[in-house]
Amino acid sequence: MPVMKKAVLAGISLKNAPKQFASVFAETKELCLACDLEVVGEISQQSRTMDPRTGFRQGKIQELAALVQATEAEIIVFHNPLPIQTAERIASICGVNVIDRTSLILDIFAKRARSKAATMQVEMARLQYDLPRILNESADQAGHERGGSAYNRGAGEMRSDLIARQYAGRIAALKQELKKIEKQRWQDERRRTRTLMRRVALVGYTNAGKSSLMNAMIERSSQQGGRVMEEDMLFATLDTSVRMITCGARKFLLYDTVGFVSDLPHTLIDAFKSTLDAARDADLLIHVADASDPACADKIQITEETLKEIGADGIEVLRVYNKCDLLSDSSHIDGLKISCKTGAGMDEFMQVLIDKLYPKEDSAMILLPYDRIAMIDMYKTAVDIRILENREDGMVISLQGPSRYLAAFRNYRLKEKEE
Repeated sequence: MPVMKKAVLAGISLKNAPKQFASVFAETKELCLACDLEVVGEISQQSRTMDPRTGFRQGKIQELAALVQATEAEIIVFHNPLPIQTAERIASICGVNVIDRTSLILDIFAKRARSKAATMQVEMARLQYDLPRILNESADQAGHERGGSAYNRGAGEMRSDLIARQYAGRIAALKQELKKIEKQRWQDERRRTRTLMRRVALVGYTNAGKSSLMNAMIERSSQQGGRVMEEDMLFATLDTSVRMITCGARKFLLYDTVGFVSDLPHTLIDAFKSTLDAARDADLLIHVADASDPACADKIQITEETLKEIGADGIEVLRVYNKCDLLSDSSHIDGLKISCKTGAGMDEFMQVLIDKLYPKEDSAMILLPYDRIAMIDMYKTAVDIRILENREDGMVISLQGPSRYLAAFRNYRLKEKEE
């Protein structure tokens, strides 16, 4: 069990939407828990703008300092984005380190990253986040360093240039390494594409139950793969997992993806491009929503906005409401209702999924020449193929599947008399 650091959570409601602020403020508290921080005190203020020097107004910043002292907090987590100078002033007044929500999310991702790709993506996101903040700090120092002028650059400015070169060099190196990993991933995906298997990606707000749903689908698959990790915590899954799911005569590839969150930092969206490609390249998206969450509607909207931001809004979506076992009454939910925990609704969900993946079923009887047998392996995952008879000139085969796949066999269709 990791040692929990004591933290004070601070935030400023900048809009006339106290309920919405309360929801995302509570989410930041959950993010603290995911980063092994115990929130021992909370403080917030409603204001039109943030004080550029200390975030909070003067009276409130003194309340924050008193709260830190009373709770013996070791760190302040600010819900709002903070310029580095503002964070340093707050730290100076309160006597403890100060981070903002974006930095908190980056810390969580650093803790959760397991694969080489995820580790590098997190490092790149951190560098992209820190660079402008450090450059601003150096630029401020440059104005106070002696010798700085239009003709003679000061020590602070030279330090700023040095940091910029170091960061840019490391970011460039990480991008090159990620390109190599991306190339390998593309080759793997290309091999999967040859199988003609349909692709399904699980998307949704973090902790909605995507990994739980994936495991529930794996358990129902006749060709079971290894279970994926699931944990009741924000951002439990960072690396994309893929499994082959078999349902009756149908097979498809199922991808789990990183969960979305409100105000997901753009540096993370950019860094996790390869992870999010699973959603962009899917034939169908399963949008998993937490039916027991009071903020379910807001989180559905955030997920839809994020899908649009990453260019996946044109893909067909099947929405499913998870954790319905936690509701005393789910009659108000208009959509597929399931519980990964109890298995309720899973059979109906799987049938709807298969119907969406393989619409417009067609059937045909063909006589396939023996020199075309390779077509069976090529199409067996997308078409139900049943060998009925072996003749001298080929195999009599019954086909059932999507019309677009059966079209490849049109030259071998048997006429009614031959059937």
